[in-house]
Amino acid sequence: MNEMTPVVGRGIDRRGLFRLSGGLVVAFSLFGGAEARADGLPATRLGGVPDAAKLSAWLAVHPDNTATLFTGKVEVGTGVQTALAQIAAEELDFPVDRLSVVMGNTWETVDQGPTYGSRTIRYAGPQIRHAAAAGRQVLLDLAATHFKVPAERLRVKDGVISVSNAPGRTVTYGKLVAGKRLDMTIGATGTSFAMKVAPQAKLKNPKDYTVVGTSVVRKDIPGKITGAFTYIQDVKVPGMLHGRVVRPFGVQAKLLSVDETGLQEIPGFVQVVRRENFLGVVATTEWGAIQAAAKLGSVLKPKGPTAYGAKWSDWNGLPAQDHIWQTVRDTSGTNTTVNETGSVDVALHGAAKVVKATYRTPFQMHGSIGPSCAIADVGKDRATFWSGTQMPHTDRQVMATLLGVPVDRVDVHWFEASGAYGRNGLDQVVADAALMSQAVGKPVRVQWMRWDEHGWEPKGPPIAQDLAGAIDEHGNVTAWRHHMWIPTFLDTTLVAAQLINQPNVGGSVGLGLPAITYAYQFPNADVTSHGEGRVALRTSWLRSPAQFETTYAMEAFIDELAASAGQDSLALRLKYLKDERAIGVLKAAAQAYGWEQRPTRAGKGNDQGKLAHGRGIAWANRDDTRVATIADVTVDRATGDIRVTRVVVAHDCGLVINPDGLRNQIEGNVIQSISRSLHEEVTFSTARVTSLDWVGYPILRFEEIPDRIDIVLVNPGDKYPAYGGGEPSTCPTAAVISNAVFDATGVRLREIPFRSDRVKALLTAA
Repeated sequence: MNEMTPVVGRGIDRRGLFRLSGGLVVAFSLFGGAEARADGLPATRLGGVPDAAKLSAWLAVHPDNTATLFTGKVEVGTGVQTALAQIAAEELDFPVDRLSVVMGNTWETVDQGPTYGSRTIRYAGPQIRHAAAAGRQVLLDLAATHFKVPAERLRVKDGVISVSNAPGRTVTYGKLVAGKRLDMTIGATGTSFAMKVAPQAKLKNPKDYTVVGTSVVRKDIPGKITGAFTYIQDVKVPGMLHGRVVRPFGVQAKLLSVDETGLQEIPGFVQVVRRENFLGVVATTEWGAIQAAAKLGSVLKPKGPTAYGAKWSDWNGLPAQDHIWQTVRDTSGTNTTVNETGSVDVALHGAAKVVKATYRTPFQMHGSIGPSCAIADVGKDRATFWSGTQMPHTDRQVMATLLGVPVDRVDVHWFEASGAYGRNGLDQVVADAALMSQAVGKPVRVQWMRWDEHGWEPKGPPIAQDLAGAIDEHGNVTAWRHHMWIPTFLDTTLVAAQLINQPNVGGSVGLGLPAITYAYQFPNADVTSHGEGRVALRTSWLRSPAQFETTYAMEAFIDELAASAGQDSLALRLKYLKDERAIGVLKAAAQAYGWEQRPTRAGKGNDQGKLAHGRGIAWANRDDTRVATIADVTVDRATGDIRVTRVVVAHDCGLVINPDGLRNQIEGNVIQSISRSLHEEVTFSTARVTSLDWVGYPILRFEEIPDRIDIVLVNPGDKYPAYGGGEPSTCPTAAVISNAVFDATGVRLREIPFRSDRVKALLTAA
């Protein structure tokens, strides 16, 4: 964290920014007359979110000819801050380096829905594109009045409007606004992802784009490199105290008593916060809070639920870890048919060959490097939060309910968190801070310890999958059965709310969804999901939720069928696909890799020494983005170690906003999913999570990153709209590695993670 970070005060808010800068707020009908007014804005900040039908909710132009884009979306390391700025700058005809971006602050941004599911560019992008196009038209209309010429005679470039055939007649956007407060209605219907903004605005032809489609340098990187960037973990507010939570020893244990002996001797200690089963400590210093929490309860060297100042009931309600797969299957749920074609049973009965396999993927965690952190300042009838959440507007609503404060008296200041990609602990820690601040009447900063993050962040759920396929005497696949048991990854409840006996605050526990896109055209198919509620640990969105796992099983089993039929694994896929974009990425990846058709070697290649080498292929369709991945692996036969040496990714997400930024995302997806494939598994006892540090939950290290990651962007022009890039290239990785290991060694890896001891045992058995 940056030790030189300036203190963040109660803040210059959006209106204060306007008062200082004379910024642009427009208020008139876009398609009617325009009228400027310079009256002041209300001084209060608390209130409703901006009106999406007003241009002021989206854009501001300042006298120095800079501009600000306002968006309810947030940056989680994916580069969307820069990409959204490019979209706005393109339609505004404005320099992107003079366009700043305000993200997530609830009192000054429109609720465009949470930032997840690769939906930012796909859904928020068009909203911003339309708003910016409307703003450009407004400025041209103002310039037409200024020059007393028809708007058709005007040209604009880089925020400067000129009159055709009159080189000396120019005016900048900033000078045109001249510090006046303008307001205008551009129109908006719907909410969140479905919101339509300025529907009548005239958009640029994508063929004329000069900013979109170029590799603009990301706005956040310089500050992150120099240490000047302010993460939520760096934020300080005046007068804040520090808090730490003390969690139950068992997941659902009850708090029996609290012995505060010795706490007053800790320098800076303020008080214990107890409310039902919620327990926390507050101190004037962070170290004081850490010491106080350690006296009340420790998970580093656990001696049982009654070994410290806080005494908990002896709760052991979790299933044994080695029984989790049966627990997953036995938990009642709702069946969802993804595909049902022909009669699989008849085809299996008459097949020349029948192949069956079971694939298993464990609980996995987000593994955020920076522990979750938040600051809360809760008063009698208002509350202010500083948070790195991916859903600030949702958290605003939830905190209002939790605290019993009117929602229009709640603000969330958003700062990027060091660690994200899913619903980790960032929303949970907001509730912890809220309860502590409400108890002491002062701002309280809460940062989870490593064991809090690993132990209590929501996990990705374990998934069990059974597959069966039939092959006839000619090598044709005649039947495909894929059944998956998927616990919920939609648990949006809060630990703190549960501990104070308000379990319904913050959301609900849904059923697991069939996160799979079945596209093969087999004559007989049965693809069914058995969706369940919570199984053992709390679970929620983890990057590409459930589809990372279902793609693993589907694309590994396709390889099993290809090997059994003695066919090239790419050729078999192409034979049963009609999705042209899927075919396109598979062929593009194969060409970039230098794929030579051959059946899988199953460990019978020329490399029979200590190191075995193999290749694997897989593809996925997530949220209309098609991705095909090919990888080379090396397997150490003596140790079972797997090394991914080269990865080729062909990626079709339609219109590409920032090619370099997209490549960064693809590389990040590949690296993180290699880590999940090779190393990551949550361990637990019947009482609690036991993998509470980086030893118990190892992740990929720098020396394990592939030597090469080659990326091919398919369909980057205007043939398709912009789809998502934040998650899809996660999906094929586990299958690719599993297939490559089989090619190298003849051993099938049907359970994640592919740890060296597990691989060595399989090699020994083979």
